[in-house]
Amino acid sequence: MSVISIVLLAMAVALTGVVMGLSSVTSRQVEGERTLGRLSLVFRKDVHQAEGVIIPKPEKTVSLADKDELICELRLPRQEIVRYRVHGGILRERVRDGGVVTREGFPLDPRYRVGLRQESDGTHTRAVLTLELGAADPVTGQERGSRRTWQILAYVGRDQLNPATVFHDSTEPAPTTQKGEGQQ
Repeated sequence: MSVISIVLLAMAVALTGVVMGLSSVTSRQVEGERTLGRLSLVFRKDVHQAEGVIIPKPEKTVSLADKDELICELRLPRQEIVRYRVHGGILRERVRDGGVVTREGFPLDPRYRVGLRQESDGTHTRAVLTLELGAADPVTGQERGSRRTWQILAYVGRDQLNPATVFHDSTEPAPTTQKGEGQQ
């Protein structure tokens, strides 16, 4: 009886460790999704208010592991600027009269790559912020599995336009395919 009890106790202790590890991973994933949602809301609001967008390196993606890389500047009314930069995640700075008024951080997994581009249909311009998380093996660094891609779409200056104009902004995961099936 005592041997069986000891074996059962050892299995329970081992399973508790596994469950705690899974709980920790799930908590990090949920917090990452929450941070992406918050970033989406703030970014879209800023772009909708913006009079213009300056992208220093269009079509270039940067890793969130990089330090202090400027993603874009949004020119707002009343001589305000909002800067988005890579700095231990994504950092949003609101600048007025040459000085930083507020800072807000969006801590994300450093494996994310971020890029920003503008698209225009001739009438309206929209900003597309893309965040891509590659599924790399932490030991070897080799890519495994599929990638996760988020795109945040917002129309530049939407809040200053005719209220009858219809826009369709979205924040949703971009369609992904399995490795080798096409665009990822």
